[in-house]
Amino acid sequence: MREKHGTLFVAGVDIDMSVSVQLHEITGANDAEEAFIRESVRLLREAVSMPGFGASVRKADYGDTQWKGAHGSVRRLTGEEIWQRVQIGQEAGVTGDHTLNLSIAVVDLPGPDSNSDGPPVIGATELGTLPIRTARWFLSQCMIAGDHVNMAAHLMHQWMHVSGFVHGADGHDSRDAPAILGRLVRRALEWNYGDRIDAEITAMLIGGHTGCSCKLPAEKTQTAIA
Repeated sequence: MREKHGTLFVAGVDIDMSVSVQLHEITGANDAEEAFIRESVRLLREAVSMPGFGASVRKADYGDTQWKGAHGSVRRLTGEEIWQRVQIGQEAGVTGDHTLNLSIAVVDLPGPDSNSDGPPVIGATELGTLPIRTARWFLSQCMIAGDHVNMAAHLMHQWMHVSGFVHGADGHDSRDAPAILGRLVRRALEWNYGDRIDAEITAMLIGGHTGCSCKLPAEKTQTAIA
């Protein structure tokens, strides 16, 4: 038996080690919102701990996997490298502890009914930094629909930004690393919690109709290392 990059190799079989999810703080939320977030975090913990989740991350068909290091360098990671960061809970600039560390701030961001010229914004997490900043309007829609699953997917997406993953210059891409990881969380939970998944909220997350602040300037995207 030997261990490499958080994966055990036993008699030629890869066994992914477990990933923990730790919620440290919620700010800006009332009691009902906090309870909803906590249940969504529980589902996220369940999803990333499922057998086969690591394999699905490693083998996913990514369109873009740009990651920005602490010193500003940008490169595209492989599926194996993406899973390594998730597996060891590698937030940007912090030693991995096999835990996805979450602090969540519920904030007012432009929504579908706002007068903003841009698209609705679900999350505005600062790259490489906690807390995850999630839109109050999006949380409200998830609560009305009883959709803990897509909230869990959203939190996974936002944690990827905490880990350093970015969108390209055009913003949200339904096949970039944060979007794919969110989708894999939703798929992992579909069997047991499919009745909690709202189709319209899913479309918001995967359809490219929402904005995100974690994107690279065009010149950075062009110089990203393949």
